[in-house]
Amino acid sequence: MLKKVGLVFLFFFLVKLSYGEIIYKLDVSIDAANSKLRAAATISSDRPEKINIYTDGLDIKAVLFGKEKLSTDRAVYSLEISPGKELTVVYELVLDDYNSEDIITDEAISLIGQWYPFLDRLAVYKLAVEVPGDFIMISESEETSVEKKDGKAVYRFKFPYPLEHLHLIGTTKYIVKEEKFNGVLIQAYFFERDVDLADKYIQHAKKHIQDYSQLIGPFPYKRFAIVENFFPTGYSMPTFTLIGQRLIRFPFILKSSFPHEILHQWFGCSVYVDDESGNWAEGLTTYLSDYRFSDDKTSYRKNTILKYLAYAGEEFPLTAFRGKTDRRSEAIGYGKTMMVFYMLEDIIGTENFRKVLSLIYSNFKFKRVSWGDIRAVVNHVTGEDYSWFFKQWVERKGRPELEIEVKDHTLKDDGFHISLSIKQKDKPYRLKLRVFVETYLGTEKYEFWVDRKNQEITVVSQNEPLNIVIDRDYQVFRDLTWEEVNPVIYFTLADKSSVVYSMDKMEYVPVSGYFSEGVLKNPDQFSYSDIYNKNVVILGGDNPVVEKIFGKKLPVDTAYVEVFKNPFGDENVITVFNLKSVMQAKMVIGRIKHYGKYSRLVFDGFRITEKSIKNYQNGIRLSVRQKAEIVSDTGIKTFDDIVKDALNNRIVYIGEQHTMFSNHAMQLNIIKAVYEKYPDIAIGMEMFQRSKQDVLDKFINGEISEKEFLKESDYYRAWKYNYNLYRPIILFCRKNKIRIIALNADRELVKKVSDKGIESLSKEEQKKLPSDMDFVNVRYIEYLKSIFAEHKSALKKKKRFINFLQSQIIWDETMAETASNFLKENPDKKLIVLAGGGHIRFRFGIPSRVERRTGERGLTVLMDDQLKKGIADYIVYTAHLTGEKEKKLGVYVEETGNGLKVVEVNKGSVAEKSGIKKGDIIIQFNDKKVKDLIDLKVELFFAQGENTVVVKRKGKQVKLKVDFSQ
Repeated sequence: MLKKVGLVFLFFFLVKLSYGEIIYKLDVSIDAANSKLRAAATISSDRPEKINIYTDGLDIKAVLFGKEKLSTDRAVYSLEISPGKELTVVYELVLDDYNSEDIITDEAISLIGQWYPFLDRLAVYKLAVEVPGDFIMISESEETSVEKKDGKAVYRFKFPYPLEHLHLIGTTKYIVKEEKFNGVLIQAYFFERDVDLADKYIQHAKKHIQDYSQLIGPFPYKRFAIVENFFPTGYSMPTFTLIGQRLIRFPFILKSSFPHEILHQWFGCSVYVDDESGNWAEGLTTYLSDYRFSDDKTSYRKNTILKYLAYAGEEFPLTAFRGKTDRRSEAIGYGKTMMVFYMLEDIIGTENFRKVLSLIYSNFKFKRVSWGDIRAVVNHVTGEDYSWFFKQWVERKGRPELEIEVKDHTLKDDGFHISLSIKQKDKPYRLKLRVFVETYLGTEKYEFWVDRKNQEITVVSQNEPLNIVIDRDYQVFRDLTWEEVNPVIYFTLADKSSVVYSMDKMEYVPVSGYFSEGVLKNPDQFSYSDIYNKNVVILGGDNPVVEKIFGKKLPVDTAYVEVFKNPFGDENVITVFNLKSVMQAKMVIGRIKHYGKYSRLVFDGFRITEKSIKNYQNGIRLSVRQKAEIVSDTGIKTFDDIVKDALNNRIVYIGEQHTMFSNHAMQLNIIKAVYEKYPDIAIGMEMFQRSKQDVLDKFINGEISEKEFLKESDYYRAWKYNYNLYRPIILFCRKNKIRIIALNADRELVKKVSDKGIESLSKEEQKKLPSDMDFVNVRYIEYLKSIFAEHKSALKKKKRFINFLQSQIIWDETMAETASNFLKENPDKKLIVLAGGGHIRFRFGIPSRVERRTGERGLTVLMDDQLKKGIADYIVYTAHLTGEKEKKLGVYVEETGNGLKVVEVNKGSVAEKSGIKKGDIIIQFNDKKVKDLIDLKVELFFAQGENTVVVKRKGKQVKLKVDFSQ
């Protein structure tokens, strides 16, 4: 791929090198006192070249083609010049229109339009100009010579490179300052009133020339001039930039506009634009200057899109952009193109993007470059074909429109799986989307490519997700949802056909005049139907329409313009103008175009005193899970409150509803949050018997596998609940080497006490009991009686309750003793205890018994429990969460000591579909021996897709397929 693309590019480059040199000699004499220009233009070539010369607007006196005289009344001359056959045009011009940028006066000369016969080809210009002796002149040149004689000055401008256009600026008022920097002569031509700025501009020019030279390549010329102009211009020509005197003192000029014009020396003024395929240079320079030097790049990108949405209207592709003629062309040609280059760098990488810039500059200097050339360079640098990128962003008009929704979310082994449906309107774009997942523990970032009209993607977040935000930072040029659209002045000014409510006050005449294409109404004509999907302008904060829309009065003491969302339209706004005088209104309607990104402007006379933006939402924001509701005896609390209190306690108890995935997700949230701030923690778990502590230690230290851990810890015999409920917590501890403390008494011991009482224990069993136990807590006994009474199958005899009481206290005391011993032996560690809520409520179970032993009161947190005073420090109410179910064959079995005998097969179960029958003895699963139920449960847990089971049937072994993927 790389070789092929490289060869294509090389061939293309060789074609570009093949051009003839056209020489354009222009001799000009200017009579400044009479605003008159006389000139002779001679065009020659070192080889035959077909050219078009445009003379529209010129007073042609003579046209010579070789020795042939041509008529002088043609607007276009299409000819083939060759060595010895040149074209000469003699002409005159009178330029005295002060509304034109082409003008000659006795003090100033500005020739930047059609002031000479325009050639449609690149040429090397040789310009000589005779002017009154007190004029200082500037044109495209690396070297300028001046001869003065008899009150006249003859300027000769040397520019030895092919050029697109020729410009000439001069005045009698310039004060010139200059400084050499890295081989470049930097000059400042300023008027006397602004000459104090000259040094500042020169220093900024040095900084930006050095910066862009490192980014792209050496500055293309030996000279760069900063020229102040009497017109409000902001232009860049080869070797100089032209900045209007009304603009030159604005701070934003130095910060963004000035580097923009300097950058044009590379792109636009040495690497030229092939306008026939679209002007790419304005967007590129905007990207590498205005955007690059902006303080908030996310806001800049969003504002670019907002401006596009406001002004683009009838959209056109970038291949049709030639230059800025209005706000619409600016929004597309500058704004969208800027975003295209941003996305290109984002996709191919900064290193490759800089190689592209350097290669375009080094290989295409003084040639016209098209979007196709840029595509060829990108392909060459990357070794990949990016034609799709240029087709969708450059050749196609518009922007992608996305409709996204959360379909589902489930907790699985590797995290929370969030399913998103993404729909694109019309022909789909190929997009690189960033997805941000907001969790209790911060924000996670993921990246996806989408390229279909209807597509589903799955985001796997590591922490419990609350919200999803797609393209939060506006890294894709796209349509915005209603929630994302800032109500800003762009939308106000873009629609001159707005509905305007006026009270016929004189001070608003300039504003209503701006919206003359709209519908002007009195307040008593208000109707809600009139403002549906419309932009609305309300003149006066005291306008009665204000209360009908906002339900309240707006301030009237200050002068302001404020923009609000129109609740009856998708991208429509309501703008309130509250102004004090006709002059102020005239100023406001003229100036606010420069403040389009703002939602509110406050004025003191003619001065803006306050600017603000209403940015309600960034990105397409979707809810995944409802945030947990957290309460305490003192009121509503937050997740951060729990974490803060947890960090201030040595022991934290989190009581759970065993079968709720949402409870265990919240437990893990708290564990992670505490671990991040204080990593020296351990996790105490009711789910494991303390006789199995060595198994837990081996697993956490990576000494045994997860299968071995499940078997050796007796998890399925001692606890029995779905292992998926606890697995994320256990694997997090293993990954981070967080010790898990097995808290519980042996299951068989507790069961024996529950059935027959404490006196039934043998001496050896009694040694396993805690050394001290509290049986006299009356409130706890009453609480346990209420629990006992809820079990319908329980006997109501006094002895049976005493057995239940004894077993519960042994259970609690064992866990409390284990936790207490850990705290004593590890004085610098914190312990987070996970247990059923019944062991935590009112501190009766574990907490009070740990406090009796250690003095540590600890923090208690209950999940989805009763709302009762004093039941816990915090109660957390979680939203439902779906997790992975246990895989089951769907059989009832009996342990035989050498396999599992099938007693019953459930109808429609996996077992029935696999061919397992009543009476079969299961002896293998996936080539692993099955001796007992624990062996089978462990193998089933790790089973994926299609599996094999071996059964004994009538003395023979039968191998069957078991498929869990159906």
